[in-house]
Amino acid sequence: MYDAIGVRQHAGMQAEVLNLIVEDLFEGHHISQRKLKELLGHTPSQVFAGAVLGVSRYNCTRSTGFSYERARPVEKNFELSIVPPQLNDKVTESRSGNEIADNKLLVPREPPDRTSILEPIIVNPKIEVPLMISDLIGSTLEGLDRGNYPIRSSEGTGGAYFMLDASGSKYLSVFKPIDEEPMAVNNPRGLPLSVDGEGLKKGTRVGEGALRECAAYLLDHPKSGRRSFSGEALGFAGVPPTSFVRCFHSGFNHPDSITSKIGSLQKFMENNGSCEDMGPSAFPVGEVHKIAVLDMRMANADRHAGNILMNKGEDGQIVLIPIDHGYCLPECFEDVTFDWLYWPQARQPFSSETIEYIKSLDAEEDIALLKFYGWDMPLESARTLRISTMLLKKGVERGLTPFIIGNIMCRETLNKESVIEEIVQEALGSVLPGSSEDAFLETVSHVMDRRLDEIAY
Repeated sequence: MYDAIGVRQHAGMQAEVLNLIVEDLFEGHHISQRKLKELLGHTPSQVFAGAVLGVSRYNCTRSTGFSYERARPVEKNFELSIVPPQLNDKVTESRSGNEIADNKLLVPREPPDRTSILEPIIVNPKIEVPLMISDLIGSTLEGLDRGNYPIRSSEGTGGAYFMLDASGSKYLSVFKPIDEEPMAVNNPRGLPLSVDGEGLKKGTRVGEGALRECAAYLLDHPKSGRRSFSGEALGFAGVPPTSFVRCFHSGFNHPDSITSKIGSLQKFMENNGSCEDMGPSAFPVGEVHKIAVLDMRMANADRHAGNILMNKGEDGQIVLIPIDHGYCLPECFEDVTFDWLYWPQARQPFSSETIEYIKSLDAEEDIALLKFYGWDMPLESARTLRISTMLLKKGVERGLTPFIIGNIMCRETLNKESVIEEIVQEALGSVLPGSSEDAFLETVSHVMDRRLDEIAY
């Protein structure tokens, strides 16, 4: 008998299985090897590779509830793109004390009489939940407890829910459950299930969208330096505060029984619409460049005008807010796309402030940071981050604009590989079989230098 065992989500259907297993664990049930095999179609030893919530050594304590071994990221993912509508004055409800070792997943035990639960999933007890995140979760939960149902967005390809405050008159946050992502088992849009776990974008996986949303926030370092573990400061690109959470409520898409949902919770940002609503000529150059840096660094496979919100700053200038990052850090560059590439600001040189920020970026530190927070990235996604960061830094050294660097990363046509894909393929063909990742990346660096010099000079 196993108290709990590692669980792998390797296709769209596995999102539902994951939720069922987590629900059993939260209720204090044990999971046998036989039951896991029936649910997953794998033996426990096969399941460990790339689990989202790797769970082992289930331990119930009076003071903290449940603790688990460190979580690892889901292997299959997705995302959606939404522009939230503004609320009218009246909202219509949519009724549809032991020391714990490092790398434990801490989730409080749910009170038996609650009809709604919302709590952060904490992988490492050394992590201090930022006050803005804890306040956001607390206020959102209060809204649920007051009977304000989640309001599902009418836009996008997955399930995304606007969460209300206690008064029911204001949006506080947006919740995206992993089992309602595009092609996941409980997707409310009727999209077909992914048969092999691949998402709508090449190199993405059904069920990883929430992790990537959180990763985009964590890696959006402030201008002042690396993001601290308290994570209070606003990032350079302005990605809204985002947390990995568990939520229980009847207002989500539950085709069968009502179960807890795991997903991302992001602060709702007040806005005046998206960049689709007006021409780009009015956008400040620096605002476009901050999003360009984020997208190029993380190889965003889904940046379009609809997932960049607009607002007015204190000085009256337009502020751009990037949202929807579930397609960042894909395992390949095939579907990388940036709508801002065609905006006039992309042809302007980076400011000295932006250049200094780019020079401060460190892919290895970023990978270590994500691992500290519980996502031990797949080799392919880590490689994407390393190569993208390398390109961005080398491009800036040569005085290249966002337009030139972005064009290196994006395909001109569907069937013609981008320059960055050509660089990767040339490097793969140049290294000996069995070469280390460091040797491969060094080869990428040499090939990239040659190609960039051809472009720059």
